[in-house]
Amino acid sequence: MAGIFLRMIVSLGCFASDVCIVTGTSDFVKSELNGSVLAYRTTALAVCVLGVLIGQLNVGHIIMVAVPALMFIYPITIVLIILNVLPEKFAPTKVFQSVVLVTLLFSIPDFLGSIGQGNMIAPYNEWIPLSQFQMGWVLPALVALIVGNVVNTDKSR
Repeated sequence: MAGIFLRMIVSLGCFASDVCIVTGTSDFVKSELNGSVLAYRTTALAVCVLGVLIGQLNVGHIIMVAVPALMFIYPITIVLIILNVLPEKFAPTKVFQSVVLVTLLFSIPDFLGSIGQGNMIAPYNEWIPLSQFQMGWVLPALVALIVGNVVNTDKSR
């Protein structure tokens, strides 16, 4: 009985995520194309078909393709979320941009490592703190945030 309940919960979670992806993508395309209902419907259909096609692949293959993209996207996403939560006086535009740029640069080694090019950057990776945990972007982003706030001469903070 518990197994059936767990399967239902996981299925509902996946379904909710799928609906959010389809409607979110379709709404974005619709808004970019002046509220076109045809664009919304076409995008929704295309995303559903793409989802079904990707769903036919082996889970291992899906993970193999997704990990490099996630190694590049997640650090930037995490930093964007944190910066948007901070009060504006701690994340003015210049500080915001510099922290995102530093995060982008320091997430490149993790991305290259995830596509099998880690030996190319190994000498540089050794001196980046936390890089052995694929989190080499964390301390540089934090330093950029602190330095950016110390150096920021904008008196309107």
